[in-house]
Amino acid sequence: MPNTKSKRDDTHQCEKCLPAYCCNYFAFGIDEPEDRRDYESLLWKIAHENTSIYIYRQDWFIMIHNRCNFLMPDNKCAIYDHRPYMCREHSTESCEYTGDDYGFTEHFKSYDDLLIYIKENTKFRFKHGPTGVGPNCL
Repeated sequence: MPNTKSKRDDTHQCEKCLPAYCCNYFAFGIDEPEDRRDYESLLWKIAHENTSIYIYRQDWFIMIHNRCNFLMPDNKCAIYDHRPYMCREHSTESCEYTGDDYGFTEHFKSYDDLLIYIKENTKFRFKHGPTGVGPNCL
């Protein structure tokens, strides 16, 4: 009888990974901010729920914290055999579960995090101070 188990089933790693980190966000690269208007645009974006911004190896990314529609309660993929290329390329050897952290240089989880970074690391000055609104994502 042929073995019908997938490699993912063999590791059982995804069953332990709660809350299935890699299946609860997607991220994409954005241009590094160059002027005040760029930073204002990032502040506007991070003011939306379930959004964070990070810097990784000097590149800027926006992260949308949103659960995949195909993630089942047991943290397995309902379309595993037909999953998108991005998912197939994701390695369980160095994933968010097995790694110590994401390895970000900076991770802005709130408007205030980014505002403080701007004030401390750029020449751009904003008259308003932190809002007191906490992170809108994990």
